Formats: sequence, C-alpha cells, structure tokens
Amino acid sequence: MRNYFYGWAMAVLLLVASGCKKYTDITPKGQNLLNRAADLDLLLNVNYSGTPFTAQKQAILDNDMYLQAVNVPNTISSNVQTINKILLTYDESANRAALTLTDGPYEGLYRLISTVANIVLANADKASGDPLLLKQLKAEAYILRAYSHYLLVNIYAKAYDPATAATDGGVPYVKDIDFESVNNKNTVKEVYDNLLGDVDAALALESLPEQPKNGMRIGKAFAYAVKAKILMSMRNYPAALEAVTEALKYNSNIEDHRSLLALPKAARMPVRSGVGAADNLFYATDNSFSPTTFAPTYEILRDCYEPGNIIKDSSIVYNYDMGMLYVGLAGIPGWIAPTYEANMAGMTTSDLVLMKAECLIRNKQVAEGMAAINEIRIRRIVPFTPLSASDEAQGMKYLQQTSRIEFLFTIRNFINLKRWNREGTYATTITRTLNGITYQLKPDSPLWIFPFPQSATQFNTSLTQNY
Repeated sequence: MRNYFYGWAMAVLLLVASGCKKYTDITPKGQNLLNRAADLDLLLNVNYSGTPFTAQKQAILDNDMYLQAVNVPNTISSNVQTINKILLTYDESANRAALTLTDGPYEGLYRLISTVANIVLANADKASGDPLLLKQLKAEAYILRAYSHYLLVNIYAKAYDPATAATDGGVPYVKDIDFESVNNKNTVKEVYDNLLGDVDAALALESLPEQPKNGMRIGKAFAYAVKAKILMSMRNYPAALEAVTEALKYNSNIEDHRSLLALPKAARMPVRSGVGAADNLFYATDNSFSPTTFAPTYEILRDCYEPGNIIKDSSIVYNYDMGMLYVGLAGIPGWIAPTYEANMAGMTTSDLVLMKAECLIRNKQVAEGMAAINEIRIRRIVPFTPLSASDEAQGMKYLQQTSRIEFLFTIRNFINLKRWNREGTYATTITRTLNGITYQLKPDSPLWIFPFPQSATQFNTSLTQNY
C-alpha cells in the first residue's frame, strides 16, 4: 500500500508496538493485538473529522466559497503560483501536480481504509467474542471502505461514464494491510464494481443496526445511502431509488430551520450538534466549527439562494463586517455560527430526500420528485410556496438550485456538479467575477479532477494523473 502513505503507516505500527502496554501485558509480543471483538469495536470508534474530510479545495473550485480567512485579491495578484490562485482563477495551464507535494484527503482516506476498515476485515473472522457483533463490525468496515473509495474516485478521477468507465483511469482500490505492497491504479469501472461489491457484501451479512450507537458508526440507513450514491453516479436511477427508499425507512428526520423564526432576530443563531444531529446518516466533517469563517461567493448569494431563505434572510449567520476581514472582498459576508456543526463530508437525510427527488424526476415522475424537493424547501423558505414543474428539465433545474444551497460548502456539491457535467444534459459552466475580471470553469475542464500528490506518485508509478 505504498501508493498513499507508507511512512505514516510504519510510524503507526511503531507507536502501537511501543504505546499499547495494556495489550502487551496480556498478549505476547509479536502476536496479533486485535484478536477480540471488543478490540475491533473500539477500532471503529473513529472521530471522522479533520484533513481526510476537508472539502475546501472542491468548494472553492465549484464556486461555493472563497478561501478560508485568506485575502482573495492579494492571492490573485501575487506573482507566486499557488493552488489557491489556480482554483480562484481556473487556470488550466498550471502544473498542479508539481504544487501538490501532499494531500490531506488522499492520504487521510487511504490511511482510514488501511488502518481501520481493512484491519477489521482482516481480523473479524478469526477474532474471539460475540459472533453477531463481529458480523456487524465486518459490515461496518465494508461500508466504510466503500464510502472512502467513493470519495477518492470522485475527487481524483473522471466522473463515471458508462461509455468510457472501463478505460478511464481511477484510483487504487485497497483491500490489503500489507504496507510494503504497491496497489496499482484501477479503472473507474473497476473501482465502481468494487464499491458495489463491498456494499453488497455488507448488506448480505444482515447485521447492521437500524440505529447505530452514534453518528460516526454505520447503520442500515447509511449503507443503503452509499449504495444509492454509487448507483446514481452510474446513472442507474431505478436501482438507486430502491436503495433510497430502503434507507428512508430507518431515518427520515430533516433539519428544520423554521424553529429560528420563533426567536428574536438578534438570537436567530442555528444550533446543530454535529455528531448528535438527528438527520445524520454518517457524520464526517472538516472540523468541529465548519463552516464558521467560510465566505460564500457573489454568485451563490445572487443566483442560488431563494428569496426568503431563513438562514440568509432571517437569521444572524451571515456577518458582512467579518466577510471583508476574512477574504478582502466588499459585500461578502462570513458565515459566523460556531454553534452550527455542519456535516461536511458524510451524509444526512437531505441526501436521501434529494436523491429520491432526482430519481423520480429522471423516471418521469416529476410531480412526485417535486414533492420531495418541497419537503426540503418548506423547512428552509418563508413565506413558503410549493414549486411545481411541467417536465424533467424544469424539475432538474429546481433540484439543482435546492441541492446547491442544501449542500453549500460540502463535498456533495462538487460530486453532484461533476457527475451532471460528465453526463452533459444538465451540465453547468461556472463563472466567477472578481475585481472586474470574469473567470470560467467549463464542464469538461481538467480542474474537476484533482492531482495525485507526490507523496503517492513517488512510490507508485501506476499513479499517472487522470486529467
């Protein structure tokens, strides 16, 4: 697995050998320390926050936000070429790989795959303890491995296209825990075949809980949600709808902003306890305070928010004084809500509702799809008027607008826009105007594919860039 972070993995093994005295007091040195169900259960108690789930680069690229607390005009005018400058100006000519020595999501997600998911899968069948718990842990590990690879292939490869997936370069699909091995890059089709294989293996165990013990453990709702995401990327909307319908049986709680309206406007600060939020299917985030200090773009504020949006128009979340301080742009607010812990890289019931809506609209059940969209909107817009659409194209337009704000600052906007662009029918050319200059990101731009970091390519020659 030297394709991602060999040195870090070896350091972890050394730390385990030197720092787990409570285990070596019981188990002879040199033997497997993770040989009990309780040990593997503890291994899955991961705090899914930090660099593996940082989606800021993707959110800057798709024009959800500007840099986090970094002066935008100074970055653009600098003679020093940086990734930030490339993302802001959509410079396709820049050598992004040369500037990407390391990459937090790439290294972090493979680290999670190898030191959590694959270790559980390698040890569950031979560990002692409750056999039902061990089956559950295996199922959780399969879903964790699938979702981590799903994020990786969508960041570092082309979006799935049935016509070219068999030849499009993807990412390594890592199933071993051999830190000396090199895992060759798979095609996009091979990655997606493995994604479905892992999800189906998890569901076949029939052991996932209906309600996981907390938002960072995996239950049936998230497992079916992952399956639906994969199938939607593969454009199999009927099968995706079946998976979404199953997921909604276990969690249909939708975050509701209307409760803010009962407060004086000066007190309308939304509260969301990240890991404990009722709408979580799986909680993974940039950090505990995201998106505080993020700044939406001119285009998001002007074109994407519906009039009457409770957060934008009826709360105190957007602070225009702080926006200028953060990014150096006039008329841009900063998101200031430290009591709101967004689910940046996991999934919520909003994912399920909007996936359901898209699948229905694609299946010519436009009225039913619009009803699902309005389930979200009624909790976001005041005064609320339900939207209706006469055909698929109009329904998809409303879906894209609702989805863009519902998933603002998250990895989901990037993945959705990228797959719609690859399909072509609902592609979007993104424009960004800064200091009187308009920059354009086309649907087929290579910038939609992020570079493999040198920390991986120097060990694995199969990791040729996918753009």
